[in-house]
Amino acid sequence: MTLNLKVKNNGSALIIVLWSLVLISFLAGQYLDHNRGKAGIAENSWDSLRQKEAVDSVLHLFATDSWPIPGQENRKGIWNSFSPNGIDIWVKVEDESTRININTAPASRIKEKVLELSRDELWDEADKLTDAILDWRDTDLLVRTNGAEADFYDAKGMGYKPANGPFKVLTELLLVRGVTPGLFWGDPMAGISTGEEGEEKPMPRSLLDGFTVYPKSVKRISIVIPGKGTGYSFITVFLEMKNARWDILQLCRSMLVTSGGETPLDQTETEIELS
Repeated sequence: MTLNLKVKNNGSALIIVLWSLVLISFLAGQYLDHNRGKAGIAENSWDSLRQKEAVDSVLHLFATDSWPIPGQENRKGIWNSFSPNGIDIWVKVEDESTRININTAPASRIKEKVLELSRDELWDEADKLTDAILDWRDTDLLVRTNGAEADFYDAKGMGYKPANGPFKVLTELLLVRGVTPGLFWGDPMAGISTGEEGEEKPMPRSLLDGFTVYPKSVKRISIVIPGKGTGYSFITVFLEMKNARWDILQLCRSMLVTSGGETPLDQTETEIELS
């Protein structure tokens, strides 16, 4: 009887020890996961800070009237490679003089540009998209043949209505019926070549690239920051000369995926800052 009791006691103690080891292992794993998570957050925060400082450096560099790189010819309208603070970055500086003002252009010009930007892939949708843009900007409530007024947006539960006035910022186009993130942003990374000869491909066309809401004198700075995998940051900044200095009118930021991804541009986030 005593022997059986000892065996039972030893068995119970062994089970307690094993469960204790399991609990300790679980807690240790949780602790390590927690620390890894904190380390990941810290690393991402550090990367974000470095990228922000790199963008600020670029804006300060190009907020001048002349080309700021000594010993280099004016490379306006061409992608330029820089590495401020060790961050690889591509920059293109342009003005708005070659773009169509979406607030003043006639319907025929807007439709022509939509077809051009989409490489005629949206031929059947061009009328709808053009009419939706015009219905958004006009001041009446009349619906064009292929357009969309408040009733359409209400029926879709979108929670907003057409402005019935001029577009204030270009990213307002993303609210218009038929404007997809892919059509609006394009894929700027696909237009940058890092070949030995440095030859550049034409920048893929997009609504952001083809239209403007600003005067011709406004400066546009496009910035691409490659990320991990196929993702990258795309930032477009609009600057206007005020009181002898360049001030930011608008900053658009989006996280994009290169055309090599399975669903490019489906996961797009936008941030707008107005001065």
